[in-house]
Amino acid sequence: MKYADIEHEETVRGIKEWKNPGNKFKVFMIHYSSDPEKDPERDGKDWYEAERRGTPKAVWDKEHEIDFTTKSGKLVFGKEYCDFDTNIHYIDSFEIGGLTENLITLDFGQRNPNHALVCKWTEDGTLYIIDEYYKPALPSKASREMFAKFDYIFNSTKDINFMSMEEKRNLVYNTFQIAVIDPSTASKNRSKVIEGEEIPYSVKEEFYDNGWDFFPGINDIGSGITKIREFMQIVDGQTKLYIFEDKCPNLCRQLKNYRYKENTEVIARSKNQSETPIKKDEHGIDALRYLIQTRPIEPVVPPMEKTRIQKDIEDLCKPKASIMDAFDQD
Repeated sequence: MKYADIEHEETVRGIKEWKNPGNKFKVFMIHYSSDPEKDPERDGKDWYEAERRGTPKAVWDKEHEIDFTTKSGKLVFGKEYCDFDTNIHYIDSFEIGGLTENLITLDFGQRNPNHALVCKWTEDGTLYIIDEYYKPALPSKASREMFAKFDYIFNSTKDINFMSMEEKRNLVYNTFQIAVIDPSTASKNRSKVIEGEEIPYSVKEEFYDNGWDFFPGINDIGSGITKIREFMQIVDGQTKLYIFEDKCPNLCRQLKNYRYKENTEVIARSKNQSETPIKKDEHGIDALRYLIQTRPIEPVVPPMEKTRIQKDIEDLCKPKASIMDAFDQD
């Protein structure tokens, strides 16, 4: 058992106390905010802003924060909120037959891992997460590795390594009906030199230049979580979302550990429970959110082809222009 799973209390702001149930020893965890001169909600606003300035959030969270809430917050996909059951949603990989759509989604990271998910959307509206790419890398390297990783899905007769970038983009277009990426990658926060001129450039454009034509996803965390829960509903032992556990171990781990932030005792006295999940080890869930918000719960059924008689009836029912109408227009 981990201390984070044991009931604890915050006797002093920024200091949490656990009592080991097996003996009389106590364990304390100390956060920098226990010092009033470093706590941004008390006298430490200037210190916090000066220390935080210029430090990437991921680095700050890793090096400067002690995250008490990772294991003690409420599970986002806990039983009190949805039907998530690893015995049902996590399955062994198998060959999916029948008519399907192929989809790919990517949450970008160059220090944190890129997390790409490949999915199949079947005729009955079931979403299968069948494979993942999980590795920190720049877009150029990540692009090459994803082409290699998902080579079996492309099923191309030509060696991808000898394709031009335009051929690769066409291959992606013809293989994946949906290719979606973190919308923040569309920000032109980089630069590129073309014919001696420096122009604004984005991560999304860099992926395009390396063969991947993604479109920006929807980054609404609340609605994305709700949509995932809708797909996770279990009816008669069946669900609309399955994950290949042997192919997607990182996504499986993240779903089991994804938690809401836990308010401090001070904040809890004046505010409701946080609706915001902890931004840590959740890149696959972010990618899943972008993807799942492109899918209706039920597949869109194309309209049936009308018979010749139905078309004739429609034509007969259409209002006809008369000769007097033509005179009126003059």
